[in-house]
Amino acid sequence: MRDTEREPFGNMRFRLEIEGLRETGAVEVIFPEARLATGPRRSRVVQYGTLIIRRGVTRSQEWYEWWNRARTSKTSSKRTVGVVLMDERGASVHRWTFVDAEPRGYLLSSLNALGNAPLFETLELTVGGFEASFDSPAATRRKRK
Repeated sequence: MRDTEREPFGNMRFRLEIEGLRETGAVEVIFPEARLATGPRRSRVVQYGTLIIRRGVTRSQEWYEWWNRARTSKTSSKRTVGVVLMDERGASVHRWTFVDAEPRGYLLSSLNALGNAPLFETLELTVGGFEASFDSPAATRRKRK
């Protein structure tokens, strides 16, 4: 019998949720680095790297429109972004919630008339912070006790 609580999760089952957007499927998420740094008067501050999300190009224009608004509008285009890790049955097990995410870069993969690879769009997002929650079966059992 396998000890499923000690088995590491695969990195291929996840869901991306972006506040205010409906079509948010992604094929890749690269988490930002979070580092403690010394701030004014020796206080601790957290510095966050870039959250990178990538998906295949479809007819949906939501990601581009979010990027375009960030680059052309004086009003804030910040949103909350959730990344949910799922187990082999599709149940949510971990969630990372990034607050104040805002596009800083937009990239399309190259076109190649001799190939047949999918076309990808990538958003690079700055984040203002993040929280993690872990919904593993062991944690659920501990909460019930």
